[in-house]
Amino acid sequence: MKIIELHNGSQAQVAKYKEQEFFEYQNNPLIEALPPIYSQQQVIDQLSLYPSYNSEERYLEDYKRIHLLQRILHYFQPLPIHLQIQSSVDRLLRAGYVSRNPLSKTYAQGFVENWNNIQNRSFDSAVMQTGQTMSIVGVSGVGKTRSLQRILGMIPRVISHTTFKNIPLNTYQIPNLTIQTPFDGAVKTIIFDFMYQIDLLMGTDYFNRYANSRLSTSQLMPIMAQIAKSVNLGVLIIDEIQHLKAVKSKNSTQLLNFFTTLINTVNIPLIMVGTPKAMDILQSQFRQARRNTNAGNVMWNRMEKDDIWDLFIQGMWKYQWTKEVVEFNEGFSSILYEESQGITDVAVKLFMMVQLRAITNEEEKITIPLIKHVAREELKIVQPMLHALRTNNYQKLVDYDDISFPDIEGYIERERIAINQKEIMESLKQGVDRKNQHPNLVNDAVFRLTILGIDDAVARKTVLDIVSKGTQTEELSIIVQQAYRMLTDSNTSESVDNEKDLRRIIEQGKEQELSAYQALYGAGIIKQDYPVGNAS
Repeated sequence: MKIIELHNGSQAQVAKYKEQEFFEYQNNPLIEALPPIYSQQQVIDQLSLYPSYNSEERYLEDYKRIHLLQRILHYFQPLPIHLQIQSSVDRLLRAGYVSRNPLSKTYAQGFVENWNNIQNRSFDSAVMQTGQTMSIVGVSGVGKTRSLQRILGMIPRVISHTTFKNIPLNTYQIPNLTIQTPFDGAVKTIIFDFMYQIDLLMGTDYFNRYANSRLSTSQLMPIMAQIAKSVNLGVLIIDEIQHLKAVKSKNSTQLLNFFTTLINTVNIPLIMVGTPKAMDILQSQFRQARRNTNAGNVMWNRMEKDDIWDLFIQGMWKYQWTKEVVEFNEGFSSILYEESQGITDVAVKLFMMVQLRAITNEEEKITIPLIKHVAREELKIVQPMLHALRTNNYQKLVDYDDISFPDIEGYIERERIAINQKEIMESLKQGVDRKNQHPNLVNDAVFRLTILGIDDAVARKTVLDIVSKGTQTEELSIIVQQAYRMLTDSNTSESVDNEKDLRRIIEQGKEQELSAYQALYGAGIIKQDYPVGNAS
C-alpha cells in the first residue's frame, strides 16, 4: 500500500479500495478502504508474535543474555478470546461507517447540523442511531490493552482518500483512536486528550487552540463531535474505565452521558475497557448497559488449566537462554499455572525472572524448585489477587484489580547488578594477573626482537609503546610481530634512528662486500661473545 508523509512527520496510507461482498458495505469508500474481512487463520497469522531465537545465544556472556531475556516480553500467542474480540471490533467498525458514507447527502448535512450545534452549544440527537458500544472487562494482567493494540494494529492508523471511482474525496480517515479514562472523570479532560491524540496523528492544532480557551464543556462537546466527523473516526476506545469508580458520582454520570450522546449524535461506536470494578459503572445506567448488549460484552476471565494454557506455555518455553535447556513437560505447565493462576502477564514475567535468577546463581537451568522460590520472593505484591483467584473469591478481585504487577525492570536491574559485581571481581582479578605478568611479557618480547637483530634499547622502547597504548593483548607473538613491523616498515622508519635502520646498514655492508650478519655486527646491532670470522 502506498504511503504518504504528512506535514508533521506522521504517515498515512493511500486508500486502496476493495469490492465488498455484502450490499451494506458496498460503494462506501470508508468501508472499502479497510482491510478485508479476515478468516480465523489469517487473524492468527497476523496477531502471532514470536521473537527471534538462536540456541547459540545461550553461550554468550551473562550480561548479554540479560538483554536477550527481554525478548520474552514480546511473545504473543493468539488465543480464542483474541479471535472473538477481533471479530467483534471488525463488525463494530464497519457498522459504524454504514450511515456515514462520504458520497451520501446526509454525510454533508451532518456537518451543517453539527455546526448549528456548535452555535447553539448543544447536541441534536434527532439522527439515525447506528453507533454501538462494546465493553471488555477482565482482571488485570490478562492482556486486554496489549491484545487490543495487536488487533487494532491490523488496521491502518490513518488513511488518505483522494478519489473514489473517479469521484473527488480529499479527506482523511482515522479508523480507531484510543484514549485513557481521566482520573478526575471530567468530560473536559477527555475532550482535550482526544484533541491531543488527533494532533499527534494528523499534525493539527486543536489542543493548543482549545485547551487554553475559556469555552465551557457544553461548548467543547459539539466541537469534539465535529472533529470526529472531519477525520471520519471509525471507533473510539476508552481504556481503564474503572477509574470512574474513584471519582464523584456526578462526574461519572456526566461522562457516561457524554459518551451516549456522542454515540447517538455522531454514530461513532465506542469500546470501553476496564477491570471488574468497571461493571458497577457500566451497569449504573440502563441506557449504557442496554447499548452494550448490541455489540456484546466480553468478560475476559483468567485462563483455565487446559490445552489452551499448555499451548501458550509451550510456545513460550523455547525461549530459554540458560546454558542448559530443559524440555517442556506437564510439571512445568502445572507449576506456572499454580503460581500465576492463569494470568498471562504474571506467567510470562515469572518465566523471565526464573531464567534471570538461574543465570545469576549459576544454576543455569529452569527447575520447579527455582520457579517456586522466585515466585515466593518476587510475586509478593500480587499474592492477594492470586489468593482471591485460587479461592474463587470474585468479590475480593474487585478490591485487588488495580494492584501493581511485578516490577520487572527493577528485578532486572537488581539481577544485573549482581552479575556485574561478579564480572567486575573477575575482571579485577584478571587485571592483577595481567599486571603481574606485564614485566615478563615485555622482557620476553624484547628478547625475541633482539634475536631478530633489533637493538635491545630500541626493542624495549617499541614494546613498551605498544603495551602502553592499551592494545590489551596477552599474545606474545602478536606484540613481537607488531613491534617488528613498526621497526622495519618504511612508512614508520622515520621514527627510528637512521643509524639503526637495518636495511640501510645491510645495504652499506653489501657495498663493502660484507654479509648481512657482519654488517649488523659491525654496526653494534648484534652482540656476540666470540670473534666473527671472515667467512661470508
